[in-house]
Amino acid sequence: MRKKKVFFILSSLRAGGSERVFYLLVRNFDKSLYDVTLILLDSRDNFFETPIVGVNLIELNTIKASKSFFKLVSLLRAEKPDAVFSTGSHINILLGYVSFFANIPRLIARESNIPNLMHVYAGMKAKITGHLIKLVYRKFDVIVCQSQEMKAALNQVYNIKDTKMVVIPNPVAQPKVQVHVPIDNGEINKMIFVARLSHEKGHFRLLECLADLPVNYHLTLAGDGPLKYNIEQKIIELGLEKRVYMLGQISNVPEIIAAHNLFVLSSFTEGFPNVVIEALSVGVPVVAFNVGGLSHIINEKNGYVVDQHKLSDFKQRIVEACNRRWDGDHIANDIQARFGINKISSCYAQLI
Repeated sequence: MRKKKVFFILSSLRAGGSERVFYLLVRNFDKSLYDVTLILLDSRDNFFETPIVGVNLIELNTIKASKSFFKLVSLLRAEKPDAVFSTGSHINILLGYVSFFANIPRLIARESNIPNLMHVYAGMKAKITGHLIKLVYRKFDVIVCQSQEMKAALNQVYNIKDTKMVVIPNPVAQPKVQVHVPIDNGEINKMIFVARLSHEKGHFRLLECLADLPVNYHLTLAGDGPLKYNIEQKIIELGLEKRVYMLGQISNVPEIIAAHNLFVLSSFTEGFPNVVIEALSVGVPVVAFNVGGLSHIINEKNGYVVDQHKLSDFKQRIVEACNRRWDGDHIANDIQARFGINKISSCYAQLI
């Protein structure tokens, strides 16, 4: 039986949620059934390791989506894939226009944002992108949404029919580290937040919450981004220099999280918080402001979800979580059963 030829298109393999999802998918797609190819527009400064066993890698070296049109049309005409997956608004738009000039039997887009919320933080660029999405998403056979909230928003904002959308949550890999075991840190409660240092992630309100907590609550911030200097200044302003540790961008996310008692999520918006399921995969409980997908991830046995802008409730839940005895093994096993990469990659394969 002929293997189906499946292409995945990414802007790059730099650190990011969409990049991580497609990296896991191409690694775990059944190579006995599918001939898998990963196409990168920009192969500089890869965060994720290449080459990937059993995966063809095509580097266009066009850097930007706007410069990739003709190369991509030529490639798809020559290779004639059975299905093409894309992710990220700019790549989805690119592929939508390319599909007018290259016959693709099955065209599948993965949406990564809740549009009506991201417009608040991305400004005019998001509005222009939204208009283009309305024009090209009709070319796709399936739109993958990460949560029911995202599906409802796409229907409302872009008028995409329910029948064209499917909800598939993001996957989590089996961690290489053991499940977190609570450690006696001399009564220090160690919290961690892993995220890009940008406005929508809510670092400032997280620091303000920390300032109101007792001095034995410490916070690790991992990630890089445009607000690094501002966050450093906020730490000084609040007198938190001895209680906040900034690690910068990290590659061993589960290992670092496993050394903490609690994961906190202060984001104003998320399409689907990958790092939350990474924390749970090593048995670390989560306290989070309510964002897309969390209602299907967090339950009474693995953490607490707080309504947006209720800072006092957020602080209270942090204290409760740090004083509660959690079952780390149950947390980790449950998250693998619901979001394990083998299960999620099978869901994607069924779309072909």
